Amino acid sequence: MLLNYFLSFERYSLRSVFFTILFFILLSRPRVSAQIVIEEEPKRLYYEFAIKRITDPKQWKNFRDVFHKDKLLMGKNRILGGISYNTGRVLVTGSDGKTKEEWRQAIAFNTRIRFYEQFSFNTTFYVDFNKRAHARWISDFSYTLARYHYKLYKFNYGYENYMDNKYTDNRHQIWEKFLEGYYFISYNYGFSETFRNKVAFDNTTNLKIVPFARYAFRYRDELEREHGSPANGKATLGLALRYTIIKNIYVEGAAYYYPEEHKRQAWDPDYSYGFGYFDWRSFRLSLTYGNWAINRWPGSKTYYPSYGFLDGQFRIVANWIW
Repeated sequence: MLLNYFLSFERYSLRSVFFTILFFILLSRPRVSAQIVIEEEPKRLYYEFAIKRITDPKQWKNFRDVFHKDKLLMGKNRILGGISYNTGRVLVTGSDGKTKEEWRQAIAFNTRIRFYEQFSFNTTFYVDFNKRAHARWISDFSYTLARYHYKLYKFNYGYENYMDNKYTDNRHQIWEKFLEGYYFISYNYGFSETFRNKVAFDNTTNLKIVPFARYAFRYRDELEREHGSPANGKATLGLALRYTIIKNIYVEGAAYYYPEEHKRQAWDPDYSYGFGYFDWRSFRLSLTYGNWAINRWPGSKTYYPSYGFLDGQFRIVANWIW
């Protein structure tokens, strides 16, 4: 049956839309090289004896500096992540039909395991303390397998799953939600170094524009009914922007377009936005805000008219690098 889906794929106009966007992304930067540069530091011999022990915690860059050991991949930037406190308003409709406010209180543990070049497996697991603060777009865990490159003029691609994954899901539900995850491709586009130097406040100033395309095999509607197939899935196109202003203070946003409007879900946004202070270095604290669901342009139909700024996610993050 799966083979028949793929054989019938050419009958749908969705494929032409998806690959047209991909074609223009590929042509948008003629300087792109096919060479892959492995960004690894040279192996250090006798680290414990050759490097003076760092006793000032402010100078620690990773756990190799903490333990003063050069083994178990410490200091290789292969494994990194963060621990965060997450909160935000959640509007819950009770059995009486009335809407009331709950506030999410959750600790999140996220990990990135980089296994080759910039390819990595990433997970986030939440521990929610207020079980009443539940919404369709809130998950217990998420996971991705993709290439995420931090440099400009680089491609990102892979698989992402930010569905409403629950610890109580059985194997069938896990498989269904896996099919609802999306495959994506994006491109980091930026301005010339000369332009960035003219507008830079410090060495963290940066402006990145990221066009992207996504495709999911399956999708659900507001009544939790399953739709779609590998040949008739759901596509999303968009453009994201992130502006790091000064000293790791940033603002970001994205706009989304759904080629087949009838496949759009009630919680799919027209746009998303965020801001905050984010320091990727180890043993640093960050304070961020993000609002990634529901948002609709003025005048657009919405199933959640009371959704607003407070329903985004406020986070305090402590980063670490193994």
